[in-house]
Amino acid sequence: MKKKLLVLGISLIMCIGLFSGCSDYGYQFHYSVIGGNGEITVEDEAFLRKVNLCNEGPWCELGCPENSHVINRLGGKKGSHELTFIAIPNEGYQVKEWLFNGEIVEGNKTNSYKAKVSSEQDYNGVIAVRFEAIQG
Repeated sequence: MKKKLLVLGISLIMCIGLFSGCSDYGYQFHYSVIGGNGEITVEDEAFLRKVNLCNEGPWCELGCPENSHVINRLGGKKGSHELTFIAIPNEGYQVKEWLFNGEIVEGNKTNSYKAKVSSEQDYNGVIAVRFEAIQG
């Protein structure tokens, strides 16, 4: 009985410690392809189970395009969260550019982009990728 109470006490202390610094802040990653010719996904498949279409619920208040998806991650005030996005161009296409919150990400024409969302972006990150035909 004493052992069970000790385990219960330790578990309670751990729970309090884990959640005492948390708040209702969350980080939202809105992502889409501009103009078609490919797809965008998240590198870590565990996040794919938590993806919603922006227009299919109350999760997006930003007026995102119809084909946008959103991932919500919990976090604390003044913190940050990062996710890596993968561009999958259709055959004959390549990444033209990545955009983060409407600004072109200079120097990144690769098939991946690591986005960081923090309080500086009001806990919202809008990630988009544009593809272009391969010139040859």
